[in-house]
Amino acid sequence: MVVFTTACLLLSCHHKDEETKLYMNGFMDAHIPEYVLAGSEVAAISRGIQIPSSGVTYRWTATFRSDTIECPEGGIVYFTLPDTIGKFQIVHSALAEGYYNAVQTFDVSTIIPYIGGSLKNVDLPTDSIQDPRDKQWYYIEEIGNLVWFSENLNYAVEGAGYAASDDAGYVLGRLYTWEDATGGVSGSGLASGPQGLCPDGWSVPTNEDWEDLAEAVNGSALPFLDKWEHVGEKLIPAKATFNGAKLWPYSADTNPTNKFKWSALSAGYCYHNYRQFYGLKEYAFFWSATELDAQNAYYRYIHYDSHAFPYNYSPKNSLGASVRCVKKK
Repeated sequence: MVVFTTACLLLSCHHKDEETKLYMNGFMDAHIPEYVLAGSEVAAISRGIQIPSSGVTYRWTATFRSDTIECPEGGIVYFTLPDTIGKFQIVHSALAEGYYNAVQTFDVSTIIPYIGGSLKNVDLPTDSIQDPRDKQWYYIEEIGNLVWFSENLNYAVEGAGYAASDDAGYVLGRLYTWEDATGGVSGSGLASGPQGLCPDGWSVPTNEDWEDLAEAVNGSALPFLDKWEHVGEKLIPAKATFNGAKLWPYSADTNPTNKFKWSALSAGYCYHNYRQFYGLKEYAFFWSATELDAQNAYYRYIHYDSHAFPYNYSPKNSLGASVRCVKKK
C-alpha cells in the first residue's frame, strides 16, 4: 500500500511539472533540400521562434555526425553531406527553459548525377550532345523521322527539381509549367515547335512529333487524341533504379521493353508554382508544345500500372511536367 501511494505521489508530481511547461510559438523555417549531390555543402538558418522572445537555443544533429551544433537566432549552420549515396536525417531543435522543445526534421538523400550514378540499369544510346549553355550532356536517339533526347531536360533557368530540390534534376530532369517550357509559344507540325528551354536547334515536341514517336514504337500510325495502348510500356526501362530503389514498380499489366532506348523516367509531377510534388516512382508526365486553347495545353503521361501512354491537358501555368527535346534528322 505504501508503494502504491508513493507511486501515485510521484506520478502526480510528474504530471504537475509537465503541466507547467508551455508551448513555443512561431514557425521554424529552416530549409534543407530532400535531394542533395553527394559530398556537397548545404546551409540552413536557425530562426522562427517568436515566444519566448529570448532565451531560445537552437541545436542541430545529423545521423552522419557525432556532435551537436548549437546556433543563436539567425545563425547559419553548414553541413557537408557524405560523399556516398545514402539517406540521412538532420534534426533542428529549439529549446528554452519552461517550454516544450520545438523540432524540425529533414530526410536527406544524397545523389550522384547522371546515368551510372544514382540512376542505374538504363540502356544507353551511343550518341550524345552537350548543351553549350550549361555544359550538361544528354543522350540522344534517332526514332522515326526525329532525333529525341533520351533524358529529361535539366536546364535550370526555369522550373524545379523534384521536391523543390535542384540537385534532383541531375538525375530525373526538372519539372516545368507549359509556359516556362515553351516560353508561352504554341507549335504544330513535325519538329516545328518552339525552342522554349531546349538548346539551340532543338524544340519542345508538338502533337505531330509525339505521333511520329508513337508510329515508330507501335509500327503503325496513331492519332494524338488516342490512349496509345501498349505504347507506354515500350518506353519504360523496367530495371531502372534511383538510389537503389526501382523507378518503375512491377505491374502484371505491363511488359516494359524500353524500345529505342527512350528511357521514360517516373519523375513525377508538381502543382501550385512548384510547391507541391507528387508521383515519383509512379508517373512520367511530358509536355506537348501544342496548346488546346488559350488557357490549356496537352501533355502525355505513363503510369507504372498501365501499358498505355494516354493524353490529357492542363492549365498552362498549373502542372509541372518533364520535357524531352526533339529535332529533325
